[in-house]
Amino acid sequence: MHGILNISLDIIKSNWRNLNNASNGKAAAVIKANSYGLGMLQVAKSLIDAGCRYFYVANIEEAIVLRKENPSKEISIAIFEGFFEGNELVYKNNNLIPVINNIIQLKRLKKYNDLNKKNYPIKAILNIDTGMNRLGLELSEVDFLHTNRSILENIKWDFIMSHLANSSDTENNSNFEQLKKLNLFSKLIPDAKLSLANTGGILLGKNYCLDQTRPGIGLYGIDSHGNHIDILSKKLKVPFELHCPIIQIRNVGIAEKISYGGIDTTIKKSKLATIGIGYADGWLRLLKKNSSFLIGDQTCKIIGNITMDSFMIDITSVKVNSLKEGCHINLINDSNLRYILKDSKIISYEFLTGIGNRVIRKYNS
Repeated sequence: MHGILNISLDIIKSNWRNLNNASNGKAAAVIKANSYGLGMLQVAKSLIDAGCRYFYVANIEEAIVLRKENPSKEISIAIFEGFFEGNELVYKNNNLIPVINNIIQLKRLKKYNDLNKKNYPIKAILNIDTGMNRLGLELSEVDFLHTNRSILENIKWDFIMSHLANSSDTENNSNFEQLKKLNLFSKLIPDAKLSLANTGGILLGKNYCLDQTRPGIGLYGIDSHGNHIDILSKKLKVPFELHCPIIQIRNVGIAEKISYGGIDTTIKKSKLATIGIGYADGWLRLLKKNSSFLIGDQTCKIIGNITMDSFMIDITSVKVNSLKEGCHINLINDSNLRYILKDSKIISYEFLTGIGNRVIRKYNS
């Protein structure tokens, strides 16, 4: 038996529309890592239906899969990882947009486009590191461009972009400093559009939205800690629920040790249900502390260790007569994700992308 992740595409569309409204109508969508574990192709299709025309993925492999399903030139697909030697024709033939992250990649793009001026040169995004120190042109490379502006010419720049390092901290002055640096650099390419804000950046206000925003986790109604997002006086919704099967129910006596290492011991005669999901499916051992699930009107907690394929919960007080082997119980829903992640050192990005392939994704409108 399998866990089931029920996903509402209508809620994802609604969330994007709200984020788009808060972005001056200029929201793209970041759907890398299989749309944070929820299904890249399905999520992309729903967002296209909602009006989204610009997508970001992590690498060229994701982009090729996405382009195969969405061949229209109206759909733009940009790739965060950079522009690597040997992939020039892949970008060109698949109408893909590289994010240029350093001078070497910029020179490579310049050389290719100079040789293909009349044969559909590759358009691109120029990424400036304004404080993340992850991807993008370093300060020394930015200085180089100030004295070598010709390298920027004859390239169609879709956007100049950067990435906020502390957008979830609305009081952090580094957000403003990054915005200021991006605006300053943009004077080198006066006609280029600007992109800076992720989901958190949208929440910082319209000054950060510029010419394009790039919401990712916000498509799913939550921030990095699983908190609900409120935007323009509207509460975004969580579009998924995780249901997992009971694979065995057993009665256990008093003072019985439970699971590997016997870390928990029953203090009374108990009824335990073994749930068919474990850390191989993304339900990590760190989640035990806050894992409690409502069955009927009773709160049930994990007893014993979370193992590779299963864990056990105490259902002694549950009065639901229909509870039996083969039933599915609701582990994650709109109301409990924040609590389960609290103080676990796991963020919502990790949780979602960690949900394994054994968990079946089911989509509804």
